[in-house]
Amino acid sequence: MEVIVKPINSFLDDYIKLGISSIMLPLEGYAVEYTNYYSLDQIKNIRRKYPNIKLFISMNKNLLNDEINKVKEILQELEKINIKAIFFYDLAILKLKHELNLKIDLVWSQTHMVTNDKTCNYYYEQGVKYALLSKEITKEEAITIKKNSAITPIIELISYPCIAFSKRKLVSNYYSHTNQDKKCFVDIKDIKTKQQFKLIENQDGVSFIGKKVMNGSKILRDLLENDFSYILLKEDLFDHEVFLNCLTNILYYINNYKNMTKEEDRLWLKMQNELLGRNTNFFYRKSIYKVK
Repeated sequence: MEVIVKPINSFLDDYIKLGISSIMLPLEGYAVEYTNYYSLDQIKNIRRKYPNIKLFISMNKNLLNDEINKVKEILQELEKINIKAIFFYDLAILKLKHELNLKIDLVWSQTHMVTNDKTCNYYYEQGVKYALLSKEITKEEAITIKKNSAITPIIELISYPCIAFSKRKLVSNYYSHTNQDKKCFVDIKDIKTKQQFKLIENQDGVSFIGKKVMNGSKILRDLLENDFSYILLKEDLFDHEVFLNCLTNILYYINNYKNMTKEEDRLWLKMQNELLGRNTNFFYRKSIYKVK
């Protein structure tokens, strides 16, 4: 199993020292749901500085018609620097891959829609190699996709999860009606559920990021025993040292779980829960929709 890390800066030495070889970078102007982004020039510089790492690039936003020609140029530039794959939301990227005859692999990354093996198989038939599974499905549903789909699933295991995205400039609107200094973020609390979110705005809109860590450490053994190839850890909103400790623990478990006793397994999970909390998101909680 490989760990893909989404970092919060351009200095990757800390991750590489731990043995990380797969990095995901959101492309500035063409990605949403993150706290920081990378220009094409920065990505090229990172490729030159770290020629041996596997670079995944996130371009997970809805594209506008007048952006298509620029996206064509970007895809051709990314092809030249030998990236591993592109996380995509807009189907224009899949179409352009075929139109331009690109060899770049793609990751189907349509947030709440990546939920079943049949659709995953459809995208695999269209030339998509990977799928970032929805954060709203259970552990069992993820394993079913792994068993019944030809696509390679990626699980977002540990993060402050992005719950939603809006193209409305909600943060700017908020500060325009207050006497506070304008910032790119605002913290809110849902009155009904009591959940807290950080709203972070960029040029494309606002990302709703949960303020409670999604800690999937408890399902890691099941993922390993079912031969999952990739997990994703996002550093957004984490203290850097806390994230590195979490990452170190994850790598230790991947390398040693087969020889760990039940007690060692329990103590490892206890350590992760003390570091990250016990929020397992939807991994053990089904989403059931009922008509009232």
